[in-house]
Amino acid sequence: MNSQIKRRRLGKTGLSVSELSFGAMNLRKLSSFDEAYKIVNYVLDQGVNFIDTARAYKGEIAPGVVLESEMVVGNTIRQRTDLDEPIVIVTKGHAYTVPDLERELQISRDTLGVEGKGNLKIGQNDIKLIYFIHGINEERWQTAKQSGALERLQALKAEGVVNFIGFSSHYANAKEIKEAVDTGIFDVVELPYNVFNRILGEDGEINLLEYINKKNMGLINMKAFDGNGMVPIYNVLREIIDIDYEAMLRFCLSNPYITTVDAGAINKEQYDLDIKTALGRRFDQGELVALKAEADKVSKHMKNICRECMHCLEKFECPNKLDFPKVLSVYSRYMISDKLGKDTSKFVDQYSKLELNGEDCLECGGCVPWCEYKLNIPEMLKEAHKVLGK
Repeated sequence: MNSQIKRRRLGKTGLSVSELSFGAMNLRKLSSFDEAYKIVNYVLDQGVNFIDTARAYKGEIAPGVVLESEMVVGNTIRQRTDLDEPIVIVTKGHAYTVPDLERELQISRDTLGVEGKGNLKIGQNDIKLIYFIHGINEERWQTAKQSGALERLQALKAEGVVNFIGFSSHYANAKEIKEAVDTGIFDVVELPYNVFNRILGEDGEINLLEYINKKNMGLINMKAFDGNGMVPIYNVLREIIDIDYEAMLRFCLSNPYITTVDAGAINKEQYDLDIKTALGRRFDQGELVALKAEADKVSKHMKNICRECMHCLEKFECPNKLDFPKVLSVYSRYMISDKLGKDTSKFVDQYSKLELNGEDCLECGGCVPWCEYKLNIPEMLKEAHKVLGK
């Protein structure tokens, strides 16, 4: 495929992938299938050969109409007749036992439309399928180790059901990340890292990004902008710091240990900006030091806030139909504005227009285990209503 986007080696897989990839999680935020197919086709048109999706990346885009990211990705690839290299697809499942692993993987293959073993295809197009254990933490990692899921995952790779295997995780799980890396069984890892939170990189007890790179593993960088909610939060911070959207992406692209940065654009305009940045220069060491110092002016205010990443909704549905990520995103912007001494009235107004709000939380606690930032969601919803439900 013709592309000006540079390629990097995906660790011991030997694959050469575009350093700017496409994160298909946000397809579920669109209002139609047509929009979803347009952006995936556009990404492929740019020569991007790496797409990141998951079994749980789906959402109701209209009453009774569910958009599944895997289905859109698979259908788009199937309909293409101009792909002259395999498209590398990462998909993930919350599968920590053997029965769950086999069921989730089979559903993912069927939804993507993957056929064959070893030499995998979607339609007439060759692909490389990388399957991840999604979102390991202490409890999930222990279950995966004890259940035989890791051994079965390796067997599925040996059988050619998948080409490579990996895992994803989040900020609070450095111990489990290192332990999983040290097993030596995984080919690829996906971790969050950005200019505002470098705890899994250079600010951690060890630089896990460097550690993974030295283990010859591919490294996918998610949350380059610190989660979906970062864009509206950034609008609050913009008057305080001299960091723009382009600088946030360039910061991650400048890290030599990262193989590819997973950009979750939802339209052509957003992805064009991502591509423009990827084609531009990288920051030198002095610029990186200055950028981190600038980010640290506000990063302390970004602790214990909801980024509206929506991972909590992948395995949990509120029994009261409360869109609690939306409630908490308004509350997060309120909290940051309040700490910075800025006007908060617009957030009170936004909160008042919500059909359901923090007061409608049943406090069942079912969402809490699925928050990758370990937020006490029911408690935060109560606090949100206390300050915003005036």
